[in-house]
Amino acid sequence: MKSPLLRLLQGAGFSCGALVVGIAFGLFLTPYMLTRLGDEAYGVYALASLFAGWCGLLDFGLTTTASRYVTRHFTKGDRAGVDETGSTAIVLFGGISALVFLVAVGAFALAKLFGDRFDSTGLLGGALFFAGASFAVSKISDGVCGVIKGALRQDLTGGTVLIFRVLFGLANFAILYFGGRVIALFVGNFVLTTIQLLVWIFLVRKAVPTFRFSFANFRKSRVRTLFNYGFFAFLAQVGELAVNRSDLILIAILLSMKDVARYNLVVVTLASYFNSFLYELSGWETNWFARLGAMETTEEDEPGLARGNRRLSDAFYASRDAIARASILVSLFGGFGLVALGAPFIERWIGAEYLTAFPALALWGVAAGIYRGSAETNARLLQGLARHRVLALGAILHGVANVVLSVVFVKAGLGLFGIALGTVLPGLAIHYVWLPNVVCRLVGERRRDYWRRQMKTTLVGALGLVAPGLLVWRLAAPEYWRLVLLTLACAALYGAVAFGLGATKEERARVVSYLREKIRGTGN
Repeated sequence: MKSPLLRLLQGAGFSCGALVVGIAFGLFLTPYMLTRLGDEAYGVYALASLFAGWCGLLDFGLTTTASRYVTRHFTKGDRAGVDETGSTAIVLFGGISALVFLVAVGAFALAKLFGDRFDSTGLLGGALFFAGASFAVSKISDGVCGVIKGALRQDLTGGTVLIFRVLFGLANFAILYFGGRVIALFVGNFVLTTIQLLVWIFLVRKAVPTFRFSFANFRKSRVRTLFNYGFFAFLAQVGELAVNRSDLILIAILLSMKDVARYNLVVVTLASYFNSFLYELSGWETNWFARLGAMETTEEDEPGLARGNRRLSDAFYASRDAIARASILVSLFGGFGLVALGAPFIERWIGAEYLTAFPALALWGVAAGIYRGSAETNARLLQGLARHRVLALGAILHGVANVVLSVVFVKAGLGLFGIALGTVLPGLAIHYVWLPNVVCRLVGERRRDYWRRQMKTTLVGALGLVAPGLLVWRLAAPEYWRLVLLTLACAALYGAVAFGLGATKEERARVVSYLREKIRGTGN
């Protein structure tokens, strides 16, 4: 039987694969969709997709919350807790689904009443309705999927997401190829989303055979627990939204629409890919830390127990150390990729005229490479231990500081570089300096241990980037095949140094032993 950690890591691999597939389809389908639909119809598609994205706030942070608490009860062998938490979460997601469906109906009605003023195609109402309906179905899926993830079966969820990501991409291509329009795209999405829900229902029986959904298991006390946790996760989402979505508005107000297009394609798009990759790669960590926390005696078990400043088990900190080192090394390589390969990729992808926004991307890549890996791990750690309230404060502070500093730097004549500078300075201050010290206090980790690991791992990563940097400097060119081969070569060179110097002797021995077993066909 596979260990829970191995299943979680396999799930992370599948999730990253699904992201790569999504990016590949996105890069290919966007120009094809624009050609097949035309500018105005594509604008309707983009607006309806944006509407579905904003509906994401209506989950009130429950997506992470549900699986976290299921993990805790599952680890403790509390079948009643799993049934009650899972059933309550599914009922709540059903309520959210109904709310989203009503919002979709309202959006349809408003589009029919007022859409003619800015939409001559007449497609906006139907597109908004089916986009909202698809999202409504996906919310029920989140509830069911939360039970599967809570049982530490991210291998099942990640693999399923990967398969359906391919199906969604192929379906969109087929619809466009055979002459389908905007409404057909959203109807196809709705049908596949419904099929995916049925697959989740089947998989929950495989992942948690003992789980029984029932309205009788709905508990008001569980609702309070879930929303108390989810409220601060929701605030963190709002703060992140302010960071990631405010820049384009500021550019439109302070600069020009031409600058909006350039910043959006170069910085926002590539930065979102970077952030999404780290998010998918670290998604399993919340459940893993929740599992480790459930093995400890904390204030959740004994409410009178002091919060923070109390050492947990050595096994907990050893696991935290290994995950943090890996996250930092991955983040550094991702930042290097944006800086070293960003310019030739942009030139080949959308043209050399967009390179005026590259300095902003390079600045963002350097800063994000330094702090995003550790920031993701710290966030997952706090979420897993239900000490995540500080994340909401950090995200809101980042959002406010981002807006204020961006305006100041643009007014100072720094242009798009100033927008990026306004984002990364508070990011470094909050997520690299302030938040880690708060995390150490909340989980009883020694600050000197944290910063020793941070500095040592960063130096290992910097050393590992020397050879890839020289390789890119000599061979980089705006050609897709060359960029792909360079990326693979750089990953191999960097991985060798990161594994040799960044992993402990015991970790290297475990990896080598596992690979030998897999080659011999005896591994799980």
